[in-house]
Amino acid sequence: MTEIPPAPDDWWVPLARHLGDAYLQYAFTMGTEQEVEFIAETLGATAGERLLDVGCGPGRHSVAFAKRGLQVVGIDISPEFIAIAHRHAAEAGVQPSFFPMDARELPFDAEFDVVICLCQGAFGLGLPDLQILRNIRRSMKPGGRLALGAANVFYALNHLEGLGGPVTGEFDPVNMLFKAKVEGVIGAGGETADFEIWNSCYTPRELEWIANGAGLNPEAVFGVSPGEYGREAPTFEHPELLLIARMP
Repeated sequence: MTEIPPAPDDWWVPLARHLGDAYLQYAFTMGTEQEVEFIAETLGATAGERLLDVGCGPGRHSVAFAKRGLQVVGIDISPEFIAIAHRHAAEAGVQPSFFPMDARELPFDAEFDVVICLCQGAFGLGLPDLQILRNIRRSMKPGGRLALGAANVFYALNHLEGLGGPVTGEFDPVNMLFKAKVEGVIGAGGETADFEIWNSCYTPRELEWIANGAGLNPEAVFGVSPGEYGREAPTFEHPELLLIARMP
């Protein structure tokens, strides 16, 4: 049995510092508009509502929702990503609010109509997911809606043997934790570095269970790929699960 050590509390911070603007050059970030369109329609997100983007990174979803007239607050543990998000918002002519903040310590209380947490933004990074999800729930108004992404364990296992190249990985079946080493990650200045990354993996049923444990009502779990969000049932070929849930 593979035993993977717990993810360091701040493992994402040096990776974000290295990536900077280069994060937005990776293919998985190119489908932002399609993702936002799908989520806005599915959650019924409308102009004037307050939206919290947990683990907003450089703000790509936050900016897109702000363009739709929502009042957006984005938080991320990386101050470098928060600075990039501020710059991109100014370039787009919108004014979401961004704060460097740890999702394990959210201070909000019944403030948001809509919450998003996508692309393993805070949730699913090998950290205490239930604690993070409970903080998200506390931030939501009664009847508030959530769209949350998580790694699909079936995809991870189905593709573990075929990673190869600059990526090598191992899976801990007890803790449902996937650890990968990625070599030659290209940073903002063109320099390369190696990193270890951690992802908590879920089955659709477990994602519903943890939502229930956090006090949310799960409504659907879809199988999705970056830039290809839809209402498909999860399969072995969907890298991500998308939970749709509601605050009672």
